[in-house]
Amino acid sequence: KFKALTENENSRELDTYGIIGNDCVIKNSSIIKDTKIYDSAYIKGAFKLKNITILSSEEEPSQIGEGVELVNGILGYGCKVFYQAIAVRFVIGRNCQVKYGARLLNSVLGDNSTVSCCEILNNLIYPFHEQHHNSSFLIATTVMGQSNIAAGATIGSNHNSRSPDGEIFAKRGFWPGLCSDFKHNSRFASFTLISKGSYQYELDIPYPFALVAQGTNGSPKVTIIPAWWFMYDMFAITRNKNKFLKRDKRIEKVQHIETDPLAPDTMEEVMFALDRLICLTAEYLKKIKNDYMNGADSPKKVYQAAKDFLHQNPQADFTLDDPVCQKKYGAVIIKPVQAYKMYRKIVKYFATRTLMEFCQSLNQEKLTFELVDQIRRFPLYTKWENVGGQIMPSDKIQELFSYIKNDKIENWKCVHQFYDQCQNEYQKYKVRYALYLLEQLYSRPIEDFTVDLYRNVTEDVDVVADDIYNASLQSREKDYTDYYRKMTYVSEREMENVIGILDENSFLCQLNLYTEKFKSDIFKIFLGLTK
Repeated sequence: KFKALTENENSRELDTYGIIGNDCVIKNSSIIKDTKIYDSAYIKGAFKLKNITILSSEEEPSQIGEGVELVNGILGYGCKVFYQAIAVRFVIGRNCQVKYGARLLNSVLGDNSTVSCCEILNNLIYPFHEQHHNSSFLIATTVMGQSNIAAGATIGSNHNSRSPDGEIFAKRGFWPGLCSDFKHNSRFASFTLISKGSYQYELDIPYPFALVAQGTNGSPKVTIIPAWWFMYDMFAITRNKNKFLKRDKRIEKVQHIETDPLAPDTMEEVMFALDRLICLTAEYLKKIKNDYMNGADSPKKVYQAAKDFLHQNPQADFTLDDPVCQKKYGAVIIKPVQAYKMYRKIVKYFATRTLMEFCQSLNQEKLTFELVDQIRRFPLYTKWENVGGQIMPSDKIQELFSYIKNDKIENWKCVHQFYDQCQNEYQKYKVRYALYLLEQLYSRPIEDFTVDLYRNVTEDVDVVADDIYNASLQSREKDYTDYYRKMTYVSEREMENVIGILDENSFLCQLNLYTEKFKSDIFKIFLGLTK
C-alpha cells in the first residue's frame, strides 16, 4: 500500500531528464546523471551524483562538496555533504550534515543529524542523531533519535548465529560509551547510557534513564542503575530539550519532533519499570523470607507487600537480579529503592507540569472539578509510539494503517495531514494521560484524593523542581571547581574566557527563572480540588 501511495502521485513524466533549478552553482564536478537539483543548491567538486533528488531553496540551501558520491536517494533541504562522503540508496532529512568520509548505505537519516567518519548500513535513524567518530553499524539498527554514538562503538556484531542477522532497537536518547560493542538482537529503553566495554551477550534493557555497565569483579552479569540520569547528571537530561531546540535550524518544520525527555513515551516506560521493580522486589523478599511477606497469600497481596516495603524503607540497601536484561547471565539492579522513589517523583513532576500547562493554556490558575471533567472527555491512550520523532498513541498508528489498507487514505499528503491532526490533539492526549498517571500512582480517582495526598504530590514535585535546578547547577559547577578540569588553564580569567562565566550561563539563568515561577504555581494547581 505504501508503494501504491507513491505510484499514485507519480506522473512518470520527465523520468529520464536531469533538472537544475534557479540560482544553482555547479562546478568542477565529474558525473551528474538523472538528478533533480532544486533552487539555490551549491555543488563544487562532487565525484558522482546519480539518480538523486537534491532538495534546496533560497531559505534552506543545500551544499555538496569535494569528492562526494551520492547515488539513488533524496537529500533534504538545508543539508551539507562534504569531504569524500558517500551515500547510496538513502533518504537524508532536513538540516543534516554528512562529512569526512562517512558512508551511509541503505539507510534513512532523520532531520538535524550529523554524521562524520563512520559507517552506517541498513539503518533507520530518527532526528537529532550525532555520530562524529569512527564507529560502525554492522547490522540493521533502529535508533530513535536524540542519540550520540561515541568513537569506536560497534553496534551489532556480524553473524553470532546461523540465522540471518537480526536487529538492534534503541529508543531515543541512546548513548553508548567509547569502544562499546553489542550483539544482536538487543533492545534499549529511552535515554540509556552504556559504559564502555564489550557486551558479549544480547541485551534487553527495559529501564529508561538508566546506566548500564559491565559486571564488577569479573561477574558476567551486567550492572544497571535505573533512573541514573536523574540521580547523578540532572544537568545533561534537563538541558536536553533546550539543546535540541537550539540545534533545530529547519526553516519549515514538516516533521514534528518531541525534544522533551519527559513525554508520554518515556513515562510509559517509567511506569513499566516501576512495575518491574515491584515484582523483582517481591521475589527478593520472598527469597529472604522477609516479614512483609507474612500473610501475603495471593499475587495481589504479594505485589502490595513489595510496594509497601519500597515505600516504607527508603534507606534499604540491597540489589535485585533481573534475568531478562542479558541473555544467559542476566543483570544486577543497583539502588532499586532510590530508583523506585525517583521514578515516582518524575512521573508526578510530568503529570503536574502537564496539568499546569493545560490550565495555563485556558488562562486558569487552578485545576477544578469542571476542568477534570473536561479532561476526562478527552480520549485516553496509555500506549505510545515514537514515530520519526513525533510522539503518537499506538492506537492512532493502527487507525492510520487501517485507513491506508481500506483506501480511505490514497496519497502521502493525506498521511501527513493525519500526522498533523495528531500533533494538534497532542496536548489533549497528553493531559488525559497525565491525569491517568496520577490516579495510577495513588490507585484512586483524583476526586478521591485527600489533602494529604495533594500535599504529597506537590511536595515531591517541589523537591524535583529544586533538584533539577540545584543538580544542574552543581553539575555545571564542576567545570569551574574541579582541580583536574581547571589545571589546563593558566588563570581563572582564561578559563572564563573559554567556557564562560557560571553566573552568566544562559541555560542556568533561564532554568532558575522557570523554576521559581514553576514552584510558585505548584501549590496553587490543586487548590480548586480540595474540599
